[in-house]
Amino acid sequence: VWEKREEEWAREKAARDRLMNEVLAGRQRQIQEKMELNRRAQEESIKYREQLIKELEEAKELSRREKEREEELKTARRQELEAQVLQRCLQEQEEQQRQREEEEEERSGQQRSEELVRQEAERMAERGYRDRVSSSVKGTLLTHCCHPDTQAHRGG
Repeated sequence: VWEKREEEWAREKAARDRLMNEVLAGRQRQIQEKMELNRRAQEESIKYREQLIKELEEAKELSRREKEREEELKTARRQELEAQVLQRCLQEQEEQQRQREEEEEERSGQQRSEELVRQEAERMAERGYRDRVSSSVKGTLLTHCCHPDTQAHRGG
């Protein structure tokens, strides 16, 4: 009886051991499967993170290029405006110079006319017309000599 009992206990122990080994093997498979799933999830996460980093870098580069282009446009616009201002200044200077030259030419023409009137008055005085020379004659000669239409007919 005792031997039968020990055999039965040995069979039960072997069955328990076999069952325990099966449970442990099943748990080991589950753990390995979970580890594999975690590894794949990590790889996917790393790929996703790398993709995000790549997209972020591309966005930064695009933003940098856009900013650079805007700066170039601002610089070009500023240079264009500066060139326009410079052109206006040069035009104003040229206009002022032209006006000064015209005024000088006008003064010079008036001085020549006055000199011609004076010389004419001296010649008339030398020829004996001293009595007739008066301020009204000088005024007439001066008006005649300085009138723009008369200067144009004389060539100057």
